This record gives sequence, structure tokens and C-alpha cells, in this order.
Amino acid sequence: MAKKMEDKDVFPGAELAVIEVFQKGVGAYQLHGDVRSAELGRAHYDLIDRRVKVEKKTRDLILPLEGSDVMAEVGSVMRRDARVDIFRIDGENIAKPWTGEIHISSVEREFSRDMAMAMKSSDIIKARIINTKNRMILLSVRGPEYGVVFGYCTRCGSILELQQGRLNCLKCDRGERRKIASTYGKEDLV
Repeated sequence: MAKKMEDKDVFPGAELAVIEVFQKGVGAYQLHGDVRSAELGRAHYDLIDRRVKVEKKTRDLILPLEGSDVMAEVGSVMRRDARVDIFRIDGENIAKPWTGEIHISSVEREFSRDMAMAMKSSDIIKARIINTKNRMILLSVRGPEYGVVFGYCTRCGSILELQQGRLNCLKCDRGERRKIASTYGKEDLV
């Protein structure tokens, strides 16, 4: 029995103890009088509280859910919509980007004629997920906190600076228009 009391690596469903000896803790569940692992990880036995818990070894899966705030890089921009690559969901960087779409109706009214007025290819935007049905991630940039957070000059490619409510390129002295977020230039991308 002493061997079972040592911390050990376990798979989901592995028998850890009987409920007469240990109660379930975080990452464990009870089934037919046994305490079993609910996670892939390391089982820790607390001999004082008589509990067994499983410390998860895998990362939590970060999924795009409705209402989540995302950071994305704009890919292609067409007249009525734009495709974006989502690289951060609710402040958490993700390993593989998700693809999202922003329809022109999900942008402020002043940009409702052409999506290219609101954002350009390679811009970094902050948006909110409004729909995930049919495996399509639809985003919205309505609201002052959403929009372009880093924009690039379409002529020379340098980062645009926000000066008196307008985006200007200091390198080639060009002004550009975008749907600017209230946090333009302040977001941490690392």
C-alpha cells in the first residue's frame, strides 16, 4: 500500500485510491467507490487531509468563444469583408492561428462603404468574436476599444503614428485613415 501513496504519473481514468482511504481532489473523480484521475498528469497524495489530486501536465485548450476579445493580423481585404489570422484570444497567445472574418456590417457606420477604408492588409487589430457557428469565426470591430492597434504605411511599410486622431507615416509623410482602436500603439504584442 505504501507504493500507492507516492506521487506518480497517471492517465485519465487511472485508479488512484478507494474512497475509504482518500477523497477526490482537483483533477480526480469518484466512480463505484474508487477515486480516479480525470487528467493526464501527476497524482499527489495529501496524507494529512486524505485527499488525492492530479496536477495537469497538458496545457488548457484555448478556443475562440463568442464574446472573447482577440488580436489578429489582417490578411486579405475586400470591399465587403476582411479575412484575419487570430493569434491571441483573451490575452493568451495561441500556437496555431485561427482564421476569422469581419463583415462590413460589423464595422462603424462611417466605414460602411468599403472595408479597405477601415483596415489594410498586415494591420494588427483588436476585435470581439460575435459568432462561431458553422466553424466560421465572425468578428466585430464596433466600439471604441476595437479596431486597428498597429497600422502600417501602404507606401513604405513603416508603422503609422497616431497624431491628433490621425495616422501619419513619419518616414514618407503620408496620412492614412483606419478604424482606430482607443488603445492604438499601446497594446503589448509579445
